[in-house]
Amino acid sequence: MYTVLMIIHVIISVALIMVILAQSSKGGALDGMVGGAASNVLGGQGASKFMKNATQILAVLFMLNCILLAFQLRGTKSTVSSKAVDKMKKEQVAEQPVEQEELPVLPTEEPSAVPTE
Repeated sequence: MYTVLMIIHVIISVALIMVILAQSSKGGALDGMVGGAASNVLGGQGASKFMKNATQILAVLFMLNCILLAFQLRGTKSTVSSKAVDKMKKEQVAEQPVEQEELPVLPTEEPSAVPTE
């Protein structure tokens, strides 16, 4: 189920990006891209209304799909994080200090000066 939702998410994302990039800040981007054919088919302002509606619909689908993916992942236990936690616990056990025997201290006497002849 997760894989299907992820594929749908990628398709929605690409479609949303394409629709947003096809728009112009002045609302005439689709008309300019197809040489006026869009204005004949969709009417004068029909192309910009269509692009606006398509953007809104894709944005809502994107958000709903994000929520579905979050609920899908909520119930699963991440194996990566549990493996990392287990590894950290093992390292902490291995790093605990082991009681060492106290070594005898060697005397630190300064060597006597050797007489020179």
